[in-house]
Amino acid sequence: MATFTTTINISAEDVKILKSEGYSLYGFKSVAASGDGSPTVWFNLPAEKLLGTTKITWQEQFQAYNSTSTVAPQVKIEASNTIPTDLGQLITIEKGSGNIDSSTGGYDGAVSFLNNDNQRFTVGINQLVNGVSNILCAFPILGAGSSRVITPITKIALIFSTEKIETATVITKAMSAGAFINLTGVNARVADYSINDGWSAKGGTWLTNFSAFTDLKKLLIDNTSSQERALSERSK
Repeated sequence: MATFTTTINISAEDVKILKSEGYSLYGFKSVAASGDGSPTVWFNLPAEKLLGTTKITWQEQFQAYNSTSTVAPQVKIEASNTIPTDLGQLITIEKGSGNIDSSTGGYDGAVSFLNNDNQRFTVGINQLVNGVSNILCAFPILGAGSSRVITPITKIALIFSTEKIETATVITKAMSAGAFINLTGVNARVADYSINDGWSAKGGTWLTNFSAFTDLKKLLIDNTSSQERALSERSK
């Protein structure tokens, strides 16, 4: 099970200012999927836990969920069912009960969903971060054999904000300026943050700055569709 770490270096003076003004660090995770899905707050590190060297650690340990919550901005997704799963697994929503089961038969590198019930749900994945498994995305799925294929990507977005937002809350616009960090092919990154100069990576192109009000759906969700069409056809 791979482990990934992002370390954020902040000066002692800037840590004091962030804490005194009530800034929390919010994290989001990128996925590839199709449809009108949205990112959710993956983790929230409150001001009192910020340090000069702040580490975010996550692992390739996943859960799948389904929910009757609506995918809409500022809505907190409340899972109806949650089940441990892994990449390559198929999550089936059972007809008549809405319960979920994990089995083989999904697409490699992804968590695949098949809804055999006669109602629509919201589905997505949780991933372990800082020792807690939190929801990181939310996608609607229709009933009667509809499908969704979600592939976790090793890219994250980090934002400092004074807003108070719970994990699993759908966020479509960046609350403040942030950093989009690419960990493709590596297990660790080290970034710097300054309250005046923002995010930097000593010239590293793996960090991209984005502004407040950036569309997080476009930033964090890579659009794919061919696998979902194939999975739906397979169920017929």
